[in-house]
Amino acid sequence: MRTTLFLAGLAWAAVASCAEPAVQRREVAEGAALSLRAVGKLDPKLVPECSALWPSRRQPGVFWTLSDSGAKPVLVPVRADGSKVFTPKGYAQGVTLTGATNVDWEALTGDDDGNLIVGDVGNNVSRRKELAFYVCPEPSPEAEAVPARKVTFAWPDQTAFPDPELAHDCEAMFFLRGKLYLLTKHRRDTLTDLWRADIPSTDGRATLTKLARFDVGGMVTDACLSPDRTRLAVLTYRNVWVFDLPAAGEDFFRGRALHATLSPPVLSFQLEGCAWADPTHLLLGSEQGELFRVALADLREAR
Repeated sequence: MRTTLFLAGLAWAAVASCAEPAVQRREVAEGAALSLRAVGKLDPKLVPECSALWPSRRQPGVFWTLSDSGAKPVLVPVRADGSKVFTPKGYAQGVTLTGATNVDWEALTGDDDGNLIVGDVGNNVSRRKELAFYVCPEPSPEAEAVPARKVTFAWPDQTAFPDPELAHDCEAMFFLRGKLYLLTKHRRDTLTDLWRADIPSTDGRATLTKLARFDVGGMVTDACLSPDRTRLAVLTYRNVWVFDLPAAGEDFFRGRALHATLSPPVLSFQLEGCAWADPTHLLLGSEQGELFRVALADLREAR
């Protein structure tokens, strides 16, 4: 009898470990959408489609950006007003990641060791069986190329290619306390899944663990940490969230939260880049190349 109960307990634990996380939801205040006005414009020759923004830790005032599928494997340094970065060699034209391929670059973040992590994680119709991260030392803006290390991965819970639920796209990453986190972009609902990616120290394959599911109210297009790493901003095409992070653990969606519905210009409807311009403002970028500043003071507290 005890053996039977023990085996039954193991079976239950196995089922429980594979169960989807419960959906977390927050109530947002009603009100007019926040109208966005451009504060800068990227050069479309350098950045055909802005798909991510990340503030340089080596060069104050510089932001790294990239373009998605079909573009060259290049990181481009820009200013917050969209202007080019001037270097001793002239205006920076972008840094090529040698050994990298841009299948569908959609995300960019940095680790605690001075490296940039590029997410080749775009998966529009959930057909890709292998995705990748590229890890490289953050280059100087005047550099022409930098070697990149490739780390592959697959979504552990995807069994169909394409996935009929279209729930295995991704455009958002952030790095916190030694760990890389991904937020998925769903196309049939307004949810996002939070995954932790454990990256090996050498070339190889990353291991992913699903941690949470949150109703973000849209399709996630970027995420970024505040300069002091106590807040997490999450961007969709039409809203932005800012969460106070816990001092420990990975329960990222339960702390104090701010929210705003966004109204970008008609011709800049694809908001896909998000970075902290300073502790009280976010810098947003559209795929069409316009840049916008959003003050945290303009966001409303969510319940």
